[in-house]
Amino acid sequence: MNTRIASLIKVVSLGLLAACATPREQCISGATEQYRSVEAAIATAQGNIARGYALHTQTVPYTVPSTCYRNDPYRNIVIPYPCPTTQYRTQTTPVAIDVSEERRKLADYQKILPQLSKQAQVQVQQCVAQFPEE
Repeated sequence: MNTRIASLIKVVSLGLLAACATPREQCISGATEQYRSVEAAIATAQGNIARGYALHTQTVPYTVPSTCYRNDPYRNIVIPYPCPTTQYRTQTTPVAIDVSEERRKLADYQKILPQLSKQAQVQVQQCVAQFPEE
């Protein structure tokens, strides 16, 4: 399947799932978003430090030669013709980092995580109070 179509399906699916979430679930998700972001940044920094380099991921297009067919209404035959298609692949490349800078960022993230955790807990409790389960 074309990765562009697959990506579009994922985005639409996530949108539909978000639309299906209850107001309570949406509230809790919003309340914990910043905490989850910092947790993800910590995991990324730890991985970068362990490897000694970061990973850069990008989507790269490439052309695939294909053959399409059309009907010739005058001769009543099927005519093949070239129709290249563009597909996409994910490419991951190593990127040099300053490990000491990455350690500093990790320490900063770890320093603010407890505060964000407390804030998230308070906001989640507010969500639960505001949207009790039925």
